Amino acid sequence: MYEGNSVDLQMEKVISADVIFDDAARHCQVFKYDLEDDYIYLQLKEDDLTTISLDAKYQCYISTKRELLYCTGAVRERFQSEHGSMIVFKIENGFYSVSEIKRPMKRKLGADS
Repeated sequence: MYEGNSVDLQMEKVISADVIFDDAARHCQVFKYDLEDDYIYLQLKEDDLTTISLDAKYQCYISTKRELLYCTGAVRERFQSEHGSMIVFKIENGFYSVSEIKRPMKRKLGADS
């Protein structure tokens, strides 16, 4: 359904006192969407898997050809596979459409920006 679409994943809040809050956007791609169980399997594109915490809530923005979708949830699993760095994200409370692209994301600017 959303396979191949770009995703920005950003920490919303920490669950454990041992976790350091990190508001950097992590760039991913939807590998698989499990509609029945509300899981999104994401392929992490840039960072090391250890930058993704299992003890935090995340905001997930999915860019489709027609709209920007938003959901919140938690990372249930992270692992390396033959497809790369994979994240299993559990969606809470479904998707919402974002009418304006005013994401609270901090993006790294390139040297030529």
